[in-house]
Parts: sequence; C-alpha cells; structure tokens
Amino acid sequence: MNHLIVRLAALSLLSACAHTAAPTEKPAPAAASAPATAPAPTPEARALAMQADALLTSGKSAESLPLYRQAWEQGVRTEGMSYNAACAAALAGEKAEALTWLERAADAGFAEPGHLRQDEDLASLREEPAFARIAEKAAANEAKLMEAQNPQLRDELLRMAEEDQVARRAAVAANFKDAAASERMKAIDIKNTARMKEIVAQVGWPTKTLVGERGAKSAWLLVQHADLDVAFQRQCLPLLEKSVAAGEGSPKDLAYLTDRVLVAEGKPQRYGTQFYMVEGKLVPRPIEDEANVDARRAAVGLGTMAEYNAQMQRMASGGK
Repeated sequence: MNHLIVRLAALSLLSACAHTAAPTEKPAPAAASAPATAPAPTPEARALAMQADALLTSGKSAESLPLYRQAWEQGVRTEGMSYNAACAAALAGEKAEALTWLERAADAGFAEPGHLRQDEDLASLREEPAFARIAEKAAANEAKLMEAQNPQLRDELLRMAEEDQVARRAAVAANFKDAAASERMKAIDIKNTARMKEIVAQVGWPTKTLVGERGAKSAWLLVQHADLDVAFQRQCLPLLEKSVAAGEGSPKDLAYLTDRVLVAEGKPQRYGTQFYMVEGKLVPRPIEDEANVDARRAAVGLGTMAEYNAQMQRMASGGK
C-alpha cells in the first residue's frame, strides 16, 4: 500500500535521522455535512487519527474507517488524514465515502495529481466521474505551489531534491549497509551543498515568491542535508528566519534546521525533530527544556512529541 502517511513521513525521516519531515498539512474546510466551524482537534482526536493510520497500514482498512470518521468530527481535518481515509474507504469497497474523503483532501490542499492517478489503493475509483474532477483540483493545487518568479531556479532545485531523495531511499532500503549506496548519497550531498552555496550567494534564501512553495521546500531539504558543512547550515539559519518572518518561508522548516545545527554542534535540540538509533530503537536526541517542547512545537505548527515519536516508530518498522 502507498498511503500518504508513508509518503509525507519519508521526507521527515531522511532529514531527521540520516527526515521525519514533519508533514506540512493544512486544515480542510468543513464538509457540507459537518458543522460550519470545525472544533479544535484535541490530543485525543489526533490519537484517533493515528490509530486509524496504524490500522490502515496493517491492512485493516474497514476497521480504520470509524476512527477516521470520529477524528474528522472531532476536528482533525488535514489533507493527510483525509487522503488516508479515502484509501481506507476505497479498499473497504466504500466508493462514495472514498470520493468524499478524497475531495476533502483536495480541498485541504492535496497537490499530488500524479500520485493520485498511480496509487493502487484508489484504483477502484478512477472510472468514477468525480475522480477526474478531484484530480483536477489536485492539479490546480500543484500549479499554485509551482508559481515562481524564477521557474528555471525552481526546476533546478526540484531536480536536486529528487536526486537527493532517490539516493536516500536507496541507502535507507539497504539500512545504510550498502557502501556504494551510502557513498552515492554522500557524493550527491557534497555536490548539492556546493550548488546551494552558489545559489544562496547569488539570490539569498530561495523564497516562496522566487521559486514557489515546492522550490522553497526543496531548498530547505538540500540545506538540511548539508551535514558535511555545518557552517553553511548555520549561515542559512538567519536567512531562513528572515524569510519566515516575511511570510516567505516555513516555520516548520526553520525548526528542523535549527535542531539540525544544534545537534551537529553537540547542543540539545529545541523542537525534538532529530532522532537517532539507540539499541535498535529510534529515540529523540537530547532536548533543552524538554517539559515545554510541545509548546514550542505548537508555536511552529508541529504536533506533539508523542505523536511525532509514534510516527517515527511506525516509519522505523516499515509502516507496520
């Protein structure tokens, strides 16, 4: 199965461990059958969504659906949950409900029309008239994320980020025991870091306006993985911070890069985004003022440490 929980989390793991990118999701607008104003999701409601995701990844799609419905009614209306619920409903043979969930995901900003058309979980929906309309919404969302003053630079950043991810997926698949895969990842990081240094020197931090949201996310990912040049990562921190203050960057990205630099410098991290392996288990690196980490995470749009830890453990176990 190829659920969005795995796709969204993969970026995060590869940057946090070797990025769980924390998924960037927007709340979905309330459906016609739901209250006009969605209630603020409680930790219990988010826990329901996580339980539903766990059931779905273990193949229990029908059992996950009631939990998705409860989580939605209790205010969890993210694109990721809605997409996963669509997969669950489609696999359970509930086509009408699957299309409702899928439209909710598109209304929340889901912007992966290519994935939508390839995901085998949704195969039963593709002949439905509503599916094409929803795919068009996703394509329109993607187009907005691609709007850029400098499309050439945007496309270069996207290519670099894709090369980064292909190399990391290969290294992760081999559990970092394939020397050739690990060396290729390292070589790509060195090459990408050198190019990012040139780009930052030329244009400053690549903003959403300059390279689009997708390009800006790619720029962050490439700097996040510039671990062999921590001085450059630190140089980028105030640039990204300024970009965030101007509404041109992501607070979540800033949190991840902040933690990355702090950990590299042997200091406690601030947001708990960085994990490492201890006796076969992923655990967070030391966190400063750990009692208040959830408040700091909430301030930048991240979920709780408990939620993040559960996501990391699912990813470490292959989504099982």
